[in-house]
Amino acid sequence: MSTVEQIVEAIKELSPEKRDEVRRQLVLLWPLSSRHNQSPNLPIKRARPRRPPIQIKGKPISETVVEDRR
Repeated sequence: MSTVEQIVEAIKELSPEKRDEVRRQLVLLWPLSSRHNQSPNLPIKRARPRRPPIQIKGKPISETVVEDRR
């Protein structure tokens, strides 16, 4: 068994939390340019956090559309 196979088998035996930590550490090993080709399972970090949703006053747009069609 190769070293890589031994590592994979050892990772399979870890708890889900420890596997997530291994995944995070592996992602940090690759430069940013190679992250474009990464698996969709890996999280992508945002450059800045999302803004909170805008609170809209009045009726929902779907209700307005239904009224306009009557």
